[in-house]
Amino acid sequence: MKQTTTPLWSALRAYAQERILPFHTPGHKLHGGPFGEIVAALGEGFFNLDPSDEIENEDIGHQFETALEQAERLAAELFGASDSMFLVNGTTCGLHYLLMPTTGRVLIPRFSHQSVYSALILADAEADFIPASYDGDWLIPLPPTVEDVMERTGKRQYQALVLTHPTYYGTVSQLAELVRVAHERGVMVFVDEAHGGHFRFSKGLPPSGLACGADAVVQSTHKTLGSFTQTSMLHSANTQWFPKVVQAKQALQTTSPSLVFLAVLDAVRAVLAEQGKDLFGRCLALGQRAQMGIAAVPGVELLPSQLNSDPTKVVFSLRSLGLTGLEVERLLRRDYKIQVELSDYYNVLALISVGDTPASVEALIRAVTDLAERRSHLGGRPLPSYGIDVPALPPARLSLREAFFREKGEIPLEEAVGRVSGGFITPYPPGVPVIVPGEEFTPEICDYLRWCLRLGWFVRGIMAGENVVVLEDNRPFCRKTK
Repeated sequence: MKQTTTPLWSALRAYAQERILPFHTPGHKLHGGPFGEIVAALGEGFFNLDPSDEIENEDIGHQFETALEQAERLAAELFGASDSMFLVNGTTCGLHYLLMPTTGRVLIPRFSHQSVYSALILADAEADFIPASYDGDWLIPLPPTVEDVMERTGKRQYQALVLTHPTYYGTVSQLAELVRVAHERGVMVFVDEAHGGHFRFSKGLPPSGLACGADAVVQSTHKTLGSFTQTSMLHSANTQWFPKVVQAKQALQTTSPSLVFLAVLDAVRAVLAEQGKDLFGRCLALGQRAQMGIAAVPGVELLPSQLNSDPTKVVFSLRSLGLTGLEVERLLRRDYKIQVELSDYYNVLALISVGDTPASVEALIRAVTDLAERRSHLGGRPLPSYGIDVPALPPARLSLREAFFREKGEIPLEEAVGRVSGGFITPYPPGVPVIVPGEEFTPEICDYLRWCLRLGWFVRGIMAGENVVVLEDNRPFCRKTK
């Protein structure tokens, strides 16, 4: 089957064109009917292409599962995998499917996405953490080093290692070497490649996880490749593990996935097969233009290349002009109608994708230039320089899964030392949990969290009245009891 064919997308469109009289779900019966406002925004076409699980293709008996399998085989061929899986609940569900079958120890960086943590709550496995390290100037989390992984895998046996490639800020690790070290020790490597699906299509970008030898990767196709929000793909090179992934999907995925979402993944794959290198050649040029234009603005700093290997992630700061990243995001939205991807204390991240044009990139450069000039006239003082001196990882008294489902209650942070956390407590930015379910509150952690709160730092997981969630029955696990 040629990459230019679209087995699922074509069969879905063919069903809409057949004008079948539907006595099946969904309830809108393939037309907008009373939903005029929705039709005005989306058009009748979206309703026409939402027929539950019906398609038009006599050659495969009108079976959407067969058309989906054909589309996934084409995706595997394009992305260099042995098997691929289309996902309708984002990269989150792909990580759940990969990790749910694990039963041993899984090694993850502490700054992993929350979906990795929730996957290990679903799994019958135990998590070990690689502590987060940070760049001292930009205060962004860094990927684990080869030494980090060698040290831990040399002391314990792990079933899997989960890595993020790239980080949200475009930072990459020595992934090929990390995979080699892990495989030498019998450890599978799963890669959260949510922000790296486009790496396959340009030699000007880092190599993909599969190219580095990973057992499987999960990509947010919607983030960098242009499909609809919440659509992703899982690509596997491990034929022994993939059947377990399929079983996990059968347990966790809805039995009524959106054919529109699945078919759009098929259609986007065909476009990428035919135009991917050209599209991302232009995208890379636009990203480089944005970086050069913003870096030339007086008072604006650009994340240095050793921390950002992806020119489509434009990370910059106006801290020398006295503006936090949070303030820059707000001002760009309010005054220039520009919305960036994220901001933290120092930084702003603007994503450049195949949907961008020279005009959109120039608008961003003009806005940042004007904002910097306005701020310079006001004579803002540079932001103070902070360091990130996070406390050591606390003792783990229970697994994530055990603690997550225990009975919980709230107590003041002041009384938390010696208690077992029932939730995640995470200062944002940079989004690295200080404590997770099953870990014991130490004096250092409580002091650090109080310091964050005094600074006005947003801390997810701290309740009203500076309360925290702990296990109700603490006695079997820690010295301190209620």
